Amino acid sequence: MSSMYIILTSIIAAAGLCRIFYWLIYPGGHRPVTKASLKHIPELRFQDDNSKNRYLNDTRTLLLLGYDKYLKHGTAFQMHNPVGELGPQVMLPMKYLDEVKNAPLSLFSFQAFSEKMFFLNYIDAPYQTEAATHVIKIDLNRNLNNLVHGTWKEAIAVLDENIPANAEWTSFDTYDLISKVASQVSAFALVGPELCRNKEWLKLAIETTFTIFGAANAVRDNYSPRLRWLARFWNEAPKQLRNGRAKAAELLKPIYADRLNAVKAKKSGGDGDSSPSKFADTVYWLLGNKEADRTLAGIAEQELFLTTASVHTTSGTLQSVLFDWLAHPEYHAEVIAEARQVMAEPGATADGEYHWSMQLVAKLWKLDSFMKESSRMHPIGFITGQRYALKPHTFKDGLHIPAGTIFQFPADAVHHDPDIYPEPHKFDGHRFLRLRETVDPNRFHFASVSDSSLNFGAGAHSCPGRFLATLNVKLVMLLLITRYEVKFEDDNITQRPDDTFHDFNRRSDPSIRILARRKQLK
Repeated sequence: MSSMYIILTSIIAAAGLCRIFYWLIYPGGHRPVTKASLKHIPELRFQDDNSKNRYLNDTRTLLLLGYDKYLKHGTAFQMHNPVGELGPQVMLPMKYLDEVKNAPLSLFSFQAFSEKMFFLNYIDAPYQTEAATHVIKIDLNRNLNNLVHGTWKEAIAVLDENIPANAEWTSFDTYDLISKVASQVSAFALVGPELCRNKEWLKLAIETTFTIFGAANAVRDNYSPRLRWLARFWNEAPKQLRNGRAKAAELLKPIYADRLNAVKAKKSGGDGDSSPSKFADTVYWLLGNKEADRTLAGIAEQELFLTTASVHTTSGTLQSVLFDWLAHPEYHAEVIAEARQVMAEPGATADGEYHWSMQLVAKLWKLDSFMKESSRMHPIGFITGQRYALKPHTFKDGLHIPAGTIFQFPADAVHHDPDIYPEPHKFDGHRFLRLRETVDPNRFHFASVSDSSLNFGAGAHSCPGRFLATLNVKLVMLLLITRYEVKFEDDNITQRPDDTFHDFNRRSDPSIRILARRKQLK
């Protein structure tokens, strides 16, 4: 064997190892952008305390400043990224939104953004698939009317289980109660009636959500950028998530078998118990999707992803709307009156219980307006349209961003722009009701998206699950205001407690407790 051959073989082997380590350190294959590559975009910093903690706890202040100074005038700016190895992040003005909305996924990717910002590749988190997105966007949304009554019954079941049937007030950790409710009502559409009340599944749903978000912070805080690839081997979270996958597959196994038989029967023209109408859940629809990983492990993976996304969004939104409801009793009488009027309509009751339809839910304009105003003022996130540039791109006006750029748009700042929303810092529960009555009855509802209503994203890439989230929040709120009584545990609280902030996220104060009881028949 010649020495030249040995040298060439060694070089090739070394190059291969370099590629492996490069992939481990930079999953996705792109080097991070640098300030030098973004030098044409102005940088915005805190003038006094520009520390890491300031960015984690006070980012909203900088975003609002940047909106007034740059974005509102059509200029992008860059700012520090808490995930430092990814380089600066760019905030884009709204004039670029249409280009981003219409760009192909091969250019700008939300999935790549999520993987990199939340270290999903490092912690072995459940991953998003095109098949799961399609199932939510098409199959689930098409079947909401088949789900609404069952969702209502699940909401009653979980609330009745937790709130005693007596006249005494019971104290609750607000998020604990809300997350239990959100998990069960979401599970009805995701895994069906057989599993949506299963305590092991519901526990897994909540724990997986917390594990993913906690793991992202742990990786960011405890591993240097070049050693983060070790987290999947050393950190406890990946082990917990792998165990969660195994548990999910175990719990899903009988449901998987039933749905798979139904899909096969449908394809062969079968009928009877395996008729297509028997099942209305994402397990069934995923198994009928040719692009999905239809193995038991694949279905478990996708269900954990959908569960995590659903529980997080629904819980945060529901708690926020509830806090605004308790802080604004001036709206209670008219919203409850509207609800009771709709519930008294012909067809709303059968067999001694309410039978909701999407048509009836759509008539709750006052509740919908209240919820949308709550979401405008107190969103669970400050930004929208988050993307990772997979390729370099030059926008129509000449702005260039290199491959590897992380960018987003300023949803919260837009929602507090006085030129768009008069008196933006005042809670106006009728704001969107007036817009629907005077401008367009089909716009300005809670799930609608536009260039001035951005909490659910924008365009074709807006959140496909927003209609289910809206339905879940609305039905639970209906119950909390008609079947139960709720108030802050501390009688001294007369306005909404201040929210807490972390990075680009906003959360209702987790220390605030509530009291609840069943309404007593008079």
